[in-house]
This record gives sequence, structure tokens and C-alpha cells, in this order.
Amino acid sequence: MLSKYFKPAIIKKIAAGAGTPVYIYSKAAFLKQIRSYKKAFRAADPLFCYAMKANSSAGLCALAAAEGFGADVVSGGELYRALRAGFPPGRIIFSGVGKTPEEMAYALKTGILFINAESFEEVLALERVAARLKVRAAFSLRINPDVDPHTHKFISTGKLGGKFGVSFEEAQKIYMCAAESRHLNPVGAHFHIGSQVHSAGPYALAAGRLAAFILKLASRGVNLKYADVGGGWGVKEGAEMADLAPLARAVAGVFQGTGLKLILEPGRSIAAPAGILVTRVLYRKRGGHKNFIVVDAAMNDLVRPALYGAKHPVALIGPAGGPEGVYDIVGPVCESGDFLAEAVRLREPAPGQLIAIYSAGAYGFSMSSQYNSRPRAAEALITGPAAWRLIRRRETYQDLISSEI
Repeated sequence: MLSKYFKPAIIKKIAAGAGTPVYIYSKAAFLKQIRSYKKAFRAADPLFCYAMKANSSAGLCALAAAEGFGADVVSGGELYRALRAGFPPGRIIFSGVGKTPEEMAYALKTGILFINAESFEEVLALERVAARLKVRAAFSLRINPDVDPHTHKFISTGKLGGKFGVSFEEAQKIYMCAAESRHLNPVGAHFHIGSQVHSAGPYALAAGRLAAFILKLASRGVNLKYADVGGGWGVKEGAEMADLAPLARAVAGVFQGTGLKLILEPGRSIAAPAGILVTRVLYRKRGGHKNFIVVDAAMNDLVRPALYGAKHPVALIGPAGGPEGVYDIVGPVCESGDFLAEAVRLREPAPGQLIAIYSAGAYGFSMSSQYNSRPRAAEALITGPAAWRLIRRRETYQDLISSEI
């Protein structure tokens, strides 16, 4: 259980100092996941690009950069954050299906490693931007390997019929066209089959298809340097990351001896176990056959339960509480979908008691919003057994309107 990283004493200390709701991250847990990747893949010596969409907080990104990781960004804003966090431009890749010409120009001027393109029209747009800037744009192409990872439909991205990537047939046409361009430099091929993948089998299948395709391209005079196999390795809510050895065997073995530089884009598997959301009990109520615990965090703070049906473990912090019961934990937002947990068995908490929601380090704060004009939560980092620091202050009412004119 992840509670070993989040002791009640430090949680209470942070809640008292930063208020609630508050995201709390463990430096030790975050670094453990990063170093597990480095250890499992040490023989392959890949480039790890931390997927910033999972959690782009500067306090965590700086830790990843200091460990030698690069960054995988999906917007101009994430690129800006990555540079400010200390990721070297030459270790940054820019993914996503809808990059604007302005974002492409920003990336090319910055000198990132390459852009991951996702359509023929995007590659042509990149060519026009590069021509205007009088540079040669290094790019990789996201290929849809048509592999079903058997995960939630919203986070499955490797099957044909989705918005991500292109087929192998279209990819070949794009690469052959790019090879003739003065302003395009095809350097890699990429796939990302989805998130929360708990078996190495889909990776092995996709990697095998990608490797065969890259060899086919080489026979036609297009020699790539990078094979990017994305991220998505599963980590169950309430648990640490699963053993990476099967993934390393499945992926690294396919590209061994090819001369290609392997790239991986881990995100959620690193950040999720390293964070919790701490909220405070406001009220208890009964509605029909259900018991509710109303807390000061809401779906605007953590949307995964409502959006994905994610089931995050929860725990009371402090006294054991009253009699055990089954509760829905809900927030103040005016939506029936505003719940953080459903049908959880807990001791009855007292008003004012703290509740910790585990495995909230990824797609928690990064997907949070100001819905219902609720200021976004603070973020804190545990740096030692009894030490912590604020890495993002709580928003104020003034922040809600600071951009309005």
C-alpha cells in the first residue's frame, strides 16, 4: 500500500499549513518509479521522455529532468513548462494530433529533438513552417499499429478507427514524400497503444510490427534513427508500479541489434503512485438508501472517477471514527457526477476529519479546473520524513478573474 510514503503526521502537518483540498506528492515515491525504469532498461540505454500530460507540476518535472529524463509534450504550453523545468531541448519530443503552425514554429525555434506528427496534412503543415523558418524539421510519425490493449475506451489509442496516428500504408507514403523534401527530416517512428496496459503482450506485438516497417523503409532508402514505443504501462490504483521486466524484454528485445535508439514515454506509471489528494469532511448525510460524506474536494479537483470510472482507494487520516458503514464520497459541485468514490467501506468520519485519496498523482491536478468558480487546489511535496514544501499555492478568488477584461 502507498501509505508508507504518506504518513498521517506529515499529512496533518501539510493540511494545517496549506489547507484543503491539497495534492501531496512524495519525492521518494516519484524517484523510485523513475529509477525502476532506468534499472529495468539499463541494457537498452533508451531515452526516457516523461509524459508531462500526466502531471506537469514544476516541482515534479524538475526531479525527472535531474534524473536525466527528457520530456514528451503535447502542447506549446507543455513545451514552455518543460523548458522552465530544466529539460534540455534536445531531449524533448512534441506529440499530439492538433499542433498549430505557431506551436510548430515555437518547437523548431527551440531546437527540440523532433516533432511526432500524426497525419499527412500535419506533415505538410510542418514542411511549410520549416520552409518559412529556413530550417529542416526533424520529425517522427505516429503509426497506429492496430493493437487492442484491452483497456478503457477513452485511453485506448492503438486501434484503427481512432483519432491517433496513421496506418502503416499511409505512413509509407508520408515517409517517401518527406524523403524528397528539402525541409523535412524523417528521423523516427512512433506508436502509443494506450494507458493502463497491464500486459507486455500488446507492446511486443506493436513493437514487432513497427520494427518490420522500419526495416522495410530502410530497404527503400529511408533510414530512421529512433523507435518510440510510447508509454501506458499499467499501475493499479492503490499500488506501486508493476514489475517492468516483462515490458523491457518485450520491447528492448525487438529492437536489439537494429541500431535504433529506443524511446519510451512513461507518465502515469511514474506520477500516479507518488501523489494523493487530501480533503476534509464537511458534512454527513443520508439520501434514500445511501450514506454520503460531503468533502471540500470535488470533481473539478479530481475528475477521473466521474470521467473514467476510476476507483481510487481512500483512507481516513486520524482517529478511527465511528461505526463502519458504506459511503459515497461527494463534493460541493452542482453535478450528480460529482463523486470521488462510491460505495466505499469506512469508519464513520467526524466533520473536519481528513480523507486521503490515493493514486492521484497523475491526471489529478493536471485535469483539474475552476468549474463552479472553485479555485484550484494547492500542491505540496514531501521531501523527507517530516519535511515538505509548497510547490503550488492555492488559487484565490482574484485568480478566477485575473485574465478577464
